[in-house]
Amino acid sequence: MGIYSTIVRFFVALSVIVSLYTGDLEYSTALTILSLIYISGYLLIPKNKNTKYLYFVIDAVFISFAVYLTGYTYLSVLIIPLFSEFVKESKDIIYFLTVSFIPVFTALYTANFSEFSFIPLIIGGLIGIYGLNQTFIQKEKYFNDLKNDMENLYIKNISYQEKISQQDKILSVYNSLKKMRKNRFPLKIWIYDINEILGSDGIMFFDLKNNRCYSTEKIQCNKEILNFIDRLFIEFKNHQVNKILNAPYVYAVMIENNKDLVGIVVFISKLKEIDKEILELIRDQLVLYSIETSELFKDKG
Repeated sequence: MGIYSTIVRFFVALSVIVSLYTGDLEYSTALTILSLIYISGYLLIPKNKNTKYLYFVIDAVFISFAVYLTGYTYLSVLIIPLFSEFVKESKDIIYFLTVSFIPVFTALYTANFSEFSFIPLIIGGLIGIYGLNQTFIQKEKYFNDLKNDMENLYIKNISYQEKISQQDKILSVYNSLKKMRKNRFPLKIWIYDINEILGSDGIMFFDLKNNRCYSTEKIQCNKEILNFIDRLFIEFKNHQVNKILNAPYVYAVMIENNKDLVGIVVFISKLKEIDKEILELIRDQLVLYSIETSELFKDKG
């Protein structure tokens, strides 16, 4: 309904009142009072989703009275702006056309069915409003489609950025592993570098060959978790290990040398998951490194 509907009714009532002063009409006072009652009634009537259907009947009857009492058939065109409330749905259009027949028939009857010039005006006005509404619908659909396309492009861009970031991280991890293998860095030093690259909250390296454990500075080694590591790669979520380390994401990889278990690396993250592809890469490279040199797990400090 809204302010537009109120303005339209005010325009209808005002048009009827103005028409009364174009000639010497017998019922001008009565129609003026009726016009004021008409607009006042609209302002006072409770508004809900069905109000427009009820009040359009009142609109049609009021316009019909105005046409009949003044003899001005052109007043029937006042139904045109009211069409804007019914143009969106087919059932509403049918309802509007049905009720609109009341003032149109009244105008024809008043003119003894000899005056038809107002009918093309009504038809043209209704077609114009309908066409304008369809244009708005198409424009709205166009902008919605454009908005959806922009959102999809934005999502794809974020996805590509994440993939690029992920590939950069994989490359950084690989270069770190390559550097470690080339320079024969012990894992107790390397874990600081890889911890920074991954953005994790800590790494523990259990040197099972020498029965030692090394960790980055923010965490401490906890051998209790070794009892739960029974696979080459394992991820802990909502597990006892997570409670022990106070972290929602914990990962462990086993390092073998000729099928002998020589070390375990534990990755701890409190804010986000660590990509499993990266952890698998780390495990594979560390296994190769352990095969290449038996010095890998020696304490060079």
